[in-house]
Amino acid sequence: MRVCMITPHLPPEQAANALLPTMLGPALVAHGVDTSYVAHASHAKDASELDQVVFVPRRGKTPFGRTILGAAIAGGRMARTARAAIMGSDLVHLHGNGFIVEVGGLLADRYRKPTVVTLYGTDVWHHDPIRHSRFAAVVRRAAFRVFYSQGLLEFARSLDLAPDPSDVIYAPVAPSLHGLEPDQRAAVRRELGIGEEPYLLTVKRLHPVAGHEDLLRALPSITREFPTARLFLAGEGPLARPLAALAEELGVSSAVRFLGLVDHRTLWRYYAAADLFVLPSRLESWGTVMLEALACGTPVVATDTPGGVEVHEHFPNAVTLVPAGDLEALARVVLQSLRQRKRVDPATVCRLRTEFSVEACAERYLEVYERALASRHGAV
Repeated sequence: MRVCMITPHLPPEQAANALLPTMLGPALVAHGVDTSYVAHASHAKDASELDQVVFVPRRGKTPFGRTILGAAIAGGRMARTARAAIMGSDLVHLHGNGFIVEVGGLLADRYRKPTVVTLYGTDVWHHDPIRHSRFAAVVRRAAFRVFYSQGLLEFARSLDLAPDPSDVIYAPVAPSLHGLEPDQRAAVRRELGIGEEPYLLTVKRLHPVAGHEDLLRALPSITREFPTARLFLAGEGPLARPLAALAEELGVSSAVRFLGLVDHRTLWRYYAAADLFVLPSRLESWGTVMLEALACGTPVVATDTPGGVEVHEHFPNAVTLVPAGDLEALARVVLQSLRQRKRVDPATVCRLRTEFSVEACAERYLEVYERALASRHGAV
């Protein structure tokens, strides 16, 4: 089977629709699947270790690029670049939304290739039936739709974006993410500049929906009881400078370290060394970063977004929820967790290694691919 994955992102970018395709491809090799990729070039595309990658030009954000003529020209360029990869595939797997996904879906239809589309969150939560009509058509024409979480699937049904067949496949946890023995963990903490002081971590793009501002505003209450507590923020985005200014304004800048974009191959060190992972998101579809923290032995405090609630239902003993936007509750629960300084129990880690492994996820997607191919040939 030959699968062409089309996504706006690839590593070193850490968007969900960059990580999932690159984990699936290598895992599917054992099942006889040959994977190619079509994506936009990142700012460091040479960091990609994938074979068979076709980089297509972006549409651009200029006023002309946003006109109908500009879109037609950009779409033509994308189509010419991606045509061979799509024609040479048996099936096209579309990841998320964006102009590249719409063009890929149209090309797949033209060359009679069945499509599978994975929807991650913002492509559904912020769906506008008028502005996003082309994307909705791509989703509805797909042979199969996969959603990042059950909550996302249910919301998509209310928008008529989840006709049958549609299902949920949770994102896998990379095998590189693992915990450490106490002496190893202490050594990694020293390397990261952390001693015995409490260490909080959050990993998320620096964007308003991530709720970093809420966590910073809760931090003074936390440092009053734990003056040496440290907060590491991993991620980059448009709020980097405003958040740094807010930390200065709140008088906690010495307790906050902005890490920028951390390579996913080394991110496990920060997860494993942390005492607590905090995800203060205002909207979350699933929250793979929560599972990544748990796999490294670090408990989680998260907000009661649809994704936070769903992850909590799977791991109630390791994930504690607080109401989104409630700064007092966030500070209170973080303080309770820091007083206990517990690690995640081995049974939870073991479950993550099996139920949420890359191999298990790849097998689920293989079943979807086979159903999509069978439906195109009239077998289902």
